[in-house]
Amino acid sequence: MELSNLSRRGLIGRLLGVAGIGALASVGMLSAADDPKPVQKHVAECAKKCRECAELCSACVVCCKKDRPECAKLCEACHSMCLACASLHEQHSKLSNEACVLCEKLCLECALSCEKSNKECCKECAKACRECAAACKAARA
Repeated sequence: MELSNLSRRGLIGRLLGVAGIGALASVGMLSAADDPKPVQKHVAECAKKCRECAELCSACVVCCKKDRPECAKLCEACHSMCLACASLHEQHSKLSNEACVLCEKLCLECALSCEKSNKECCKECAKACRECAAACKAARA
């Protein structure tokens, strides 16, 4: 397939443009703020932390159901919110920031509840909730 002069010039221009951006980045003339990837990295990390938190909240629900029913109820709500938040991030939804606000609040509340217990499941859940809350905050920044 032969390219016309116009499409050859366009292709060469695009290649030079990409090479120029690469050269600027390599000498430090482009900052991280010029690159959309850091934001995407925070969103991907948030989705990952939300899924991890949901898994540990689910385990905490089972562990605390009989002797700490209020904790179990909060962990169940946190589990659901974390899954919703992760799902919205993965779908690139416009509502993912709003989900992060709620997820962060619920994770912090769940962490506070779990930190009142000496049970191992609660300690693990509290740690995951705090990490998830931090990831939600970073994803919104």
